[in-house]
Amino acid sequence: MVGKGRLDPKVGEYTEQLCAFAEQLRYEDLPIHIVEQTKKFIADYYAASFAGYIVNKKFNSVMLDIIKEYGGTGQASILFEENKYPVINAAFMNAVYAHGADMDDGNRISAGHIGAHVMSAVFAMAEKLDVTWKDVFVALNVGYEFFNRIAGAAQPSLYNKGFHSTGIGGAIACGASCAKLMGLDVEGIYNSVSLSAIQSSGLIIIDESGQGCKPINPANATKVGIVSASAAAKGVISSTCPLESTKGWFQAFSNSVNESILLGGLGQKFTIGESYLKLYPSCRHTHSCIDAVLEIRADLIQSGRFGRADIEKIYVYIYPSAIKSAGHIRHPKTSEEAKFSIQYAISTAWYKGTFALCDLNVKSLPEKIGILADKTELISDASLENREIGVRGARVQVVMTDGYRIEKEVMIPKGEGSSSLDWNDLKEKMRACASGLINTKDADGIVDQCKNLQIADKYYPLTASINELMRTEE
Repeated sequence: MVGKGRLDPKVGEYTEQLCAFAEQLRYEDLPIHIVEQTKKFIADYYAASFAGYIVNKKFNSVMLDIIKEYGGTGQASILFEENKYPVINAAFMNAVYAHGADMDDGNRISAGHIGAHVMSAVFAMAEKLDVTWKDVFVALNVGYEFFNRIAGAAQPSLYNKGFHSTGIGGAIACGASCAKLMGLDVEGIYNSVSLSAIQSSGLIIIDESGQGCKPINPANATKVGIVSASAAAKGVISSTCPLESTKGWFQAFSNSVNESILLGGLGQKFTIGESYLKLYPSCRHTHSCIDAVLEIRADLIQSGRFGRADIEKIYVYIYPSAIKSAGHIRHPKTSEEAKFSIQYAISTAWYKGTFALCDLNVKSLPEKIGILADKTELISDASLENREIGVRGARVQVVMTDGYRIEKEVMIPKGEGSSSLDWNDLKEKMRACASGLINTKDADGIVDQCKNLQIADKYYPLTASINELMRTEE
């Protein structure tokens, strides 16, 4: 424990209120549905990691080579590796995998990904510490709260200034969650958060080019969080008011602070319950579009009109930031670019009836998909986004050469809110993401293991269990 007293939160002192919440949170405070949601998100984290391992091979290889080159004490497990590595390096590399295919969880309001960094940091740290799954679940939810609330309160300015919330907010989230897992008191958590805020980094330019490098932002967030919590545990005193100071985090990354998002329902409403799981291996901005196209396709098949006439035009009405992030690449040349192309995603979904991990392989791109991408027009419509209630949707209109028109609007794609994935959906996702690495039975077994976690048990690394599973299949 660091420090002896407790900070007394005052109105407007954001850091103190958030840190007091983190220090006071106990497992018993987590509603049953939030515990179940956390289990689902753990299963999804591993599914996304399999996908990232497969899709982003070049970047993965370079990062792993660097980690191996520097070596260090074996403390925590890295997926797909037999040996253990220093906690910092293990968390870093696992975050690289988790975000490598853009299939990891996220949140519409904070406009970023959380599990890739928070789970990677907490799981690696937990492997070194003597903690239970209860402790881990509490630390994870601290991380989700810090990320979604702080990054959400800074949007959309944070994004508009060119910052990637996954890295910028992720550093603070990892600092808070690791400090909580280590059992630091409120002052220790405060200093960890402060030190993390000072080091926050990450540019969103990686959604325009160099997309394969995108995982560097959540990976760096894990390093920042682990170092900051470790330093706070050793008594380091960092800056006061790191969030709210005129030289602080909000001033640097945003033009305003949405206090309702930042503090509203703190301790009663847990934001992991409002976060999403992804069905498709692409930027979240593409998902409502894909769902809408698949609904139109299904309706045309049912009515007997599918294939009766060619498509003349596809109009996609979507909110401005989606076009900014995923609307400029019409004909992707790499799998990284394919993840950030609305035109490619909906053209593929139209012709194949799905958009799956294998569709990121654009080397043998069918000519008909490229032709349809050229017929797709994106139209900016700000009414399709409402950040206050977490809506980021799309309206798609398909015009056929015989004059027939059909339109669908999807405001919340599957995987979010009332459309959240269930355990069967997660098994299907795990099978798809791990295809070629493990068999269907073992893929289902990983999901079942997450579903049936005994919360009171001492923490054991699922990462190491998965590695052992893969070795038995070789």
